[in-house]
Amino acid sequence: MRYILCFLLVMYMGLFLPSAEAFCQAKENISVQIGAKSISTTDQFSIQFSVTATEQLPTYRFPEINGFRKLGVSRSKASNFENEQVEQTLTFTQYYQANGPGNVLVPLLELEVNKQVFKIEPFVIVVVPGIEKQDDVSSEIQVPNTVDLANNKPFFLVRSTIDRPYVGQSFTLTMSLYVPSNNTMELSFDRNDIQIPALIQQIRPHNCWEENFNLQVERVLKVTFGGKKYTEYRFFQATYFPLDMHVIQIPSVQLRVLQKVKSTEKRPVFLKSAAFSIHPKAMPKHVLSGRVPVGRYTLVEEIDKNVAKTGDPITYRAKVLGDGNSILWDTKAVASDYFLSFNLLSTERVVFPYRDQMFGNKSDIVRIIPEQAGTFALANYFNWIYFNVDKARFDTLRSKLVLTVKGQPRDRKLDTSLEKGGIYESIEQQDSLEVQWNRWVNWRQLVNFVLIIMFGFIVFLFWRASK
Repeated sequence: MRYILCFLLVMYMGLFLPSAEAFCQAKENISVQIGAKSISTTDQFSIQFSVTATEQLPTYRFPEINGFRKLGVSRSKASNFENEQVEQTLTFTQYYQANGPGNVLVPLLELEVNKQVFKIEPFVIVVVPGIEKQDDVSSEIQVPNTVDLANNKPFFLVRSTIDRPYVGQSFTLTMSLYVPSNNTMELSFDRNDIQIPALIQQIRPHNCWEENFNLQVERVLKVTFGGKKYTEYRFFQATYFPLDMHVIQIPSVQLRVLQKVKSTEKRPVFLKSAAFSIHPKAMPKHVLSGRVPVGRYTLVEEIDKNVAKTGDPITYRAKVLGDGNSILWDTKAVASDYFLSFNLLSTERVVFPYRDQMFGNKSDIVRIIPEQAGTFALANYFNWIYFNVDKARFDTLRSKLVLTVKGQPRDRKLDTSLEKGGIYESIEQQDSLEVQWNRWVNWRQLVNFVLIIMFGFIVFLFWRASK
């Protein structure tokens, strides 16, 4: 009986332990982080998770937090190069806006990623008053002629930040309800969880690349039109990049709200948005058309040292930030030459919402090893081509850094200084002839000794034969 129990125990461990191990490994591929727990009312709290990139995007559900409202979700994709292998990581960040100042006790939260539940222990967020900034976007909004601002009534509006973008240039669509501050109508939303998704499907362009702000609740803003104050309830916001010159038709859609007429009676009120069109402009004929981002970009770069010796590793960091479609940036590594050697350590693409636009950046970390002494302008190696919408032509961002290298030429000799702890570390500094007899046979000396003996023997034979 004792042997039978032992056999069953072994079978149990063999069957169930591998499954538990696989479960732990799956969870190890996902990491969860929370943002700063001390913020102001103008700052945002965040929860993010990172997952090893796969062919399919992860499914996720961020938790609700009492006292906060959800804002947009940003995402980034990072690639790290280790031992000539690429490891890609996706990061998703949910932003929250505090409803007001105070100490908010956040209970146990549950974040669901790929049907796995990650528990976040209770904590306290300290929210202090911040300097409120009103978003005055009246200069950006073209109010249709059908909207009469003089009657001080609410109106429903779908708008675009640009009506004549270049092919590939970003434009942002928003769908909002505007209510004047001196409004006398008592209004309430009517099943927005059903009608808003239906309205979004009607206005969403199809021949465009989309970067969605993922507004899960309405965003409340304070705006002005012609000196009059309004409260904007923004239901939808997404940035689009036209893929061709086809005209984009945004139809008229209708929002239903409820107006209170008596203490217990409400009647539906229908507010219509105006239809409009977006006409993408053709880009100049060029071999790079459709292959590089279109928009406005800036370059931020840094290097850990501007003066180095040959063979010294140097770390160069570059970040290209702009409002174009950053997925189009070229990912090939910088080619090494006789003077400088380059090794791409990591690259990362981040897409994040800011005000009325979706921005993106591409960050690269490159290790530089100087091979020859001299002065080198990094602009000859690091440059990013894009279409500049302000100049209406293709433009190039170039590095402004200059590297000064001193020392003797390396001439591409073997260098294992970066093999920390490896079996080949400093092997190029060893003399191959300095080998101990008690550890290895010096075959070169042995062969030379045998050849000398054979040569002497042959000479002796010729001497004997001559007699």
